[in-house]
Amino acid sequence: MNLKYDPQLYTEHLIKMCQVPTVSSADHDKTRVAEFEKLHKVLEECYPTVHKKMKKEIVGLCGLLYHFESNHASGKLPLMLIAHQDVVPEGDHSMWNYPPYACELHDGILTGRGVTDSKNNIMGYMDALELLFNEGWEPDYDLYLGYGYNEEVMGAPGAAAPQIVAVLESRGVKLGALIDECGGINAKKDGGWFGEIDICEKGYLDVEFSALDNGGHSCAPAKKNALVKLAETMIAIDENPMPPFMSPVVVTQLKAQHKHGLIANDELDALCDDVEGNWDKIVAVCEKDRLLNPLIRTTSAITMCEGSAQANIIPEKATLIVNNRILPGQTKEDLLAHFEKLLPEGVTMRVVKGDNPPAVQSVESNMFKMLEGIVADMYDGAPLIPMLLTGGTDSRYYCGICPTDSCYRFTGMKHDGRSGGAHQVNEHVAVDILAADVEMYVNILTRYSKEG
Repeated sequence: MNLKYDPQLYTEHLIKMCQVPTVSSADHDKTRVAEFEKLHKVLEECYPTVHKKMKKEIVGLCGLLYHFESNHASGKLPLMLIAHQDVVPEGDHSMWNYPPYACELHDGILTGRGVTDSKNNIMGYMDALELLFNEGWEPDYDLYLGYGYNEEVMGAPGAAAPQIVAVLESRGVKLGALIDECGGINAKKDGGWFGEIDICEKGYLDVEFSALDNGGHSCAPAKKNALVKLAETMIAIDENPMPPFMSPVVVTQLKAQHKHGLIANDELDALCDDVEGNWDKIVAVCEKDRLLNPLIRTTSAITMCEGSAQANIIPEKATLIVNNRILPGQTKEDLLAHFEKLLPEGVTMRVVKGDNPPAVQSVESNMFKMLEGIVADMYDGAPLIPMLLTGGTDSRYYCGICPTDSCYRFTGMKHDGRSGGAHQVNEHVAVDILAADVEMYVNILTRYSKEG
């Protein structure tokens, strides 16, 4: 096939998607279903051939599940590509250079909420398929697309991804491989490229701490009211983090990064000649850097605290939320046991939501090796580095239906310093990289039946 990639068309599609404010809600009943339905209409208009070739169904309130049923000639288990339709709130509009949902293009840079997280992934999948289907290509394996609508609130009641998984399980579907957001093609400081593929992610756990008090008028305060007890809890958690832990996936990452000269910190790089033997020294280096520290421990971030509704009322109940990211190899039970030892008298805790880390995925699977080959072919022999994602994605829900351990967080997006801002104001993407993203998925789709 002599495919013609069209960056202008991909830009137009991404603009149309990101002009729809599909903000997710932690309250399932407040999901903006009408906005998601507008996005569905945009997808139908932009990708008519995909909608002709693939069966679409709504899962939950507004999740999307697409299926192409093949002739099964390849004998391969299905391939699934997933992303999420929802975006985080846009924040203070006055801080944006351009309105967040106008999605304006200036000097080759497209600014708008969702352009990098993760409507760009939906665009990449759909444009690759539209291009291939229009050329007469059809997969000889079953293909699924799955787009949730509340990934950004990390497993709130009514989470879409588990509902999509439940539908697939009810039909006996087992996946051969799955691709989700994150990862990508990164620029090296000395020139050239390397691929980043996230083979696991940290577990996610929100824990609420609470304390009770008699309350009353603020003119007659007693010592250690409910908020003060929670202040003591904050200090105890902040000053006593979980001990360092040598997670095997981090060892794999550091070795691969060191082998290819990709560790920017010179002191850390030298120690990674022998990761296991130098672990204590590696911990000492990582603890000094807030971006490296998450690699060596389960982290706890104090993010929310609430007391009374008015300044002159002593709260009868105060609550504190701590957001935790659990290293693979540790569990939420390990973390809760750690917290139990720190709690001041009169403070209780409960799990709000979250779960343990998903299974670490294979670096020996056919799919991983295929992705290695594609990256090397597209980028002059560039390596593909297995990494730990310290954030979270919907892919964690699908690991149980992928017996090949091939659920990967990997995209064709090129990261060269011109795109970014996910979850921040002025989220933006350089539109001249969109064609390479589409090309990556074209390669994945067309090579999967023989190599994946």
